[in-house]
Amino acid sequence: MRLLQLAETAASDSLPKPIIVTISLSVIAVLLLALFVYKMWRDQERSAEIAREVQHITNEIGAGIVDFIAGGDGYITYASKGFYSLIGFTREELKEKYDNCFFNLLEESYAEKLKNAEIGTDFQLKDETKVKTKWGNKWMLISGNAVQRKKIYTISVVLVDITNEKLLNEQIVLQEERYRLVTELSNDVILDYIIEDDVLCLSDNYNSFYSGNNIITEFLSNGEINAPFVAPEDIEKFSELFRILILKGENVDEQLRISNKSGNFVWCRMIAMPVRDKNGEVKEVIGKIINIDLHKKELARLETKAMRDPLTGAYNKEYTKVFIEKYMEENPDKNGMLFVVDIDKFKDINDNYGHIAGDNIIIEVVRAITKSFRSSDIVGRIGGDEFVVFACNVQRQEDQIKQAQKLQAVLRQPVEFNGKMINKSASIGVALFPDHGQSYEKLVECADKALYAVKGSGRDAFIMYNESFERVKSS
Repeated sequence: MRLLQLAETAASDSLPKPIIVTISLSVIAVLLLALFVYKMWRDQERSAEIAREVQHITNEIGAGIVDFIAGGDGYITYASKGFYSLIGFTREELKEKYDNCFFNLLEESYAEKLKNAEIGTDFQLKDETKVKTKWGNKWMLISGNAVQRKKIYTISVVLVDITNEKLLNEQIVLQEERYRLVTELSNDVILDYIIEDDVLCLSDNYNSFYSGNNIITEFLSNGEINAPFVAPEDIEKFSELFRILILKGENVDEQLRISNKSGNFVWCRMIAMPVRDKNGEVKEVIGKIINIDLHKKELARLETKAMRDPLTGAYNKEYTKVFIEKYMEENPDKNGMLFVVDIDKFKDINDNYGHIAGDNIIIEVVRAITKSFRSSDIVGRIGGDEFVVFACNVQRQEDQIKQAQKLQAVLRQPVEFNGKMINKSASIGVALFPDHGQSYEKLVECADKALYAVKGSGRDAFIMYNESFERVKSS
């Protein structure tokens, strides 16, 4: 506005009024144009920033982005690096095997559904379907929307691999159904507690499954619960359940352990509710006890299976990270050692002795490492012949060196296969928590650098990470 005022003042002494107005309007137009250009530039910068953020997020969660032409063509116009990593094919392989057509990667029925869908600007997609990958069909979560560009509709989608979650959920649902059927066929134990009489009565079939008397007098005598059939660790929980039932008048549904006829504690589910009189006061508690021990153990087995590497039984890549991060979060005042281990010339072993021998060596390596370290330490397989070992709370430097030497000695031990002794060694990179990093990613990064230094200097050794990568010699 100051510029406009100066223009008007300078022109008013010598120019006609129409020319002054024209100049003023021109200045205003220039200012508005400059403001518009600045806004467009800022919008483009923000769009680019959002695109970078989306790319980073999809890479982090193992997702892929793909745009394809709607309708019968399905030609892929754009695909992120994460998409090609997800399906395992290169851009060239996708063109050669599937004509660069997104529909050709989908199950035929779902592809037809997508081809024949009514596409408009309000079209949205969110489904679970199987997608062809280099390793076979995998379950994917696919979500996105349609965009119109030059009178042609394209569909932009994000794909996330949910194969492990899908398989695990299917197994859990199956176990839930088995559990439901077993419960219907079995005889649940009915419980009835009369507050005025202070007597807990359990149905007659109680003695067919569990130990102790099915009628307990003075159940809540002197404010203490009399329940010898409940595991000592769950007595307080059991007592709290009855306080909720009687004092708060609320329903309960809880799991606890009860002694069976053999004297072993088994997991049971207790469902109970208060019975009120006409004045609303709790006079009685009724409920039932359901044996869920097999169900509970099966769920625990499935959960354990989900976090373990199927070949070696070590933690898989995901849960190795989870447990190491948990240790660092819960023990910020303690240290630890992260070893990244790579078997030397493992490809040569596979080529010379076969993949079965290679698998046997990997199994023996994990077995030997697990045996040599403490149960509190963390052993994980994060790749084909790459392992991570995290030794907890190793304070003194000499003990740290001994740990690394012990691991190296274990990895040098030969393995017998089909009557032949196969010699092996390993390269080991070491990083310390918290000295070299306070996150899992940073520790792995430092240990990887140390590992590369080992490989560059002849293998069959370990190096403790430091700025100069000085080699730590071992006997």
